[in-house]
Amino acid sequence: MKINTLIILIFLNYLLLLKIFFIIFKNKYYFPFRYADLFTFIFNLVIFSIISLLQNYKLLFLSIVINLNLFYIFFHLINMVVTSTRTKIIIDLLENKKKQFDLANYLKKYNCKKIVENRIKRLLSSKQIIRKRKFICLNKNKNSFLRIISFVFSTIEKI
Repeated sequence: MKINTLIILIFLNYLLLLKIFFIIFKNKYYFPFRYADLFTFIFNLVIFSIISLLQNYKLLFLSIVINLNLFYIFFHLINMVVTSTRTKIIIDLLENKKKQFDLANYLKKYNCKKIVENRIKRLLSSKQIIRKRKFICLNKNKNSFLRIISFVFSTIEKI
């Protein structure tokens, strides 16, 4: 198998698996990763590692590197789309047939309250925070990775 063909197949299969696993898992997390990202990476890596080994063991290294890069790239691209308000506005405008919105109506649909509700919903679904009656708090049962991220962000914010 030629290297170019392998790269194209890995990429196309990665996209296909990502779509399939997002349909299956939706936005479920194993913090900080979505299940869809993890399963896509693992399945694609296993599939193309086997194919590479059957062809030429030197292709195995290439297959691993490509899959790691795809995992990194798609993880961050999807995070950007999911968490960025600017990206959401751009996507909404692109998907709207008129290519424009009445600003007053759009602000009713997406306001600060709605944005915070969406973020809290994501944090609850990833179990980074927990709800206790009318209150929310950090999930102390979660691994220390969340605490490290919080420390880094709060330190950067102070700079």
